[in-house]
Amino acid sequence: MATIRIPRWAGIGVGLLAVLLLLGVEAQVPGFGKCPKVPVVENFDTYAYLGRWYEQEKYPFFFELGGKCITADYSLNPDGTIGVLNTQKNSITGNENSIVGSARIVQSARLAVRFPSAPFNVEAPYWVVGTDYKTFAVVYACSDLRGFINAKVAWILTRKRHPDIETMKKAYAVLDSAKISRAYLTRTDQKNCGEELVKVSKGVYKTVVKG
Repeated sequence: MATIRIPRWAGIGVGLLAVLLLLGVEAQVPGFGKCPKVPVVENFDTYAYLGRWYEQEKYPFFFELGGKCITADYSLNPDGTIGVLNTQKNSITGNENSIVGSARIVQSARLAVRFPSAPFNVEAPYWVVGTDYKTFAVVYACSDLRGFINAKVAWILTRKRHPDIETMKKAYAVLDSAKISRAYLTRTDQKNCGEELVKVSKGVYKTVVKG
């Protein structure tokens, strides 16, 4: 009987696919080696970070394919964890979908988030690399398997659905300082999204219709 030899590169490809499936809850840009060391916000203020954020740019992300008007709402749970509500609209049908999860603080601005209804109900990293709490936040996550293969994702979030260029420049500066590549960033469509929460005063919001 003839022996079938599988090339080494084929094995690597299968391994990479397996890791992406395991890490698919969070990470979408693959790489080799251990996850790079990325600095996070010092003295992270959890309470100031709560509220609504609008996704402006991100690395390609499987669970957001075909989505627009993407928002993330963070609230404080009674047990001290952070409630997570991610919402998006289907860019074709206009239907709105959301997923509920929770996050816990691991250390400072390094959090771990879990979505019980996701295909892989495992904790995934969520690191706040930079934020001024009022206008922008840069979030990064990376997971690896035995230091051989890693997969990562990054987001730029803003407090306004349509931020000004100065806000985006601040976010880009954080990415550059942390040596997180901007090459993989894709823009999130935030046009024609309908209702939007607008802050009136501390802890008070109203709903208005915006594009």
